[in-house]
Amino acid sequence: MNKLSKQTKILTLKINNIKMQELIEKLIDIIQNSSDKKLIYTPNSEIVVRAYDDKAFSELLNRADYLVPDGAGLLLAARLIGEPLQERVAGFDLMRNLLKQAAGQDISFYFLGGKPGIIDSAVTNIKSELPELNMAGFHHGYLDQDLEESVIVDINEKQPDILLVGMGVPRQEKFFNKYFDELKIKVGLTVGGSFDVWAGEVDRAPLLMQKLYLEWFYRLLQEPTRWKRMMAIPRFIYLVLKEKINT
Repeated sequence: MNKLSKQTKILTLKINNIKMQELIEKLIDIIQNSSDKKLIYTPNSEIVVRAYDDKAFSELLNRADYLVPDGAGLLLAARLIGEPLQERVAGFDLMRNLLKQAAGQDISFYFLGGKPGIIDSAVTNIKSELPELNMAGFHHGYLDQDLEESVIVDINEKQPDILLVGMGVPRQEKFFNKYFDELKIKVGLTVGGSFDVWAGEVDRAPLLMQKLYLEWFYRLLQEPTRWKRMMAIPRFIYLVLKEKINT
């Protein structure tokens, strides 16, 4: 592959080499002019390592229409293997920009995820910032089997164009893997902890730290209990270097 290739394989995942604005325009065009359905996951370094260790999860992720690089580690890895990605496509930024561009258009959204109460605050803040947004519905992400089935019924009754699911990894991906074919939507997108940010429960890193790719460090300062999860980052770089040397 050259640097203009459509995908860059990082360990076991095929990451799409696409700019955020290009992806948003593709999704809006599909919603407005096509009967297709598209599924987008947003893996970071931690998720790539999880997929490396779990073949079934890797296969699940690779079945998505788009895997976009939510994390500076993936951009670094792509450069190391000589197949650079054009830009980072962070899940929160993808969600925010998609909402902004869809506001005022005939494009409807359903939000699924977050704790009870958190999702309500997130929706209130989103409506305040984007009053013209077409909100089809929302529900928290703490679902038992009965509640999960009732949520599927609610989504299919409302038929939103875009379903945003923020349940954390791997629950959100497994949710789509289980229900995507039966969901009456056009676009499914995983957004991780974005609802917590919208609700004001978690602060986004300052812009300078985002530009320096230190958002993970800012999150660690906020939540020191995440340190074990952060150990996936050095292992990720080690695995990428090891694979580059071996090939």
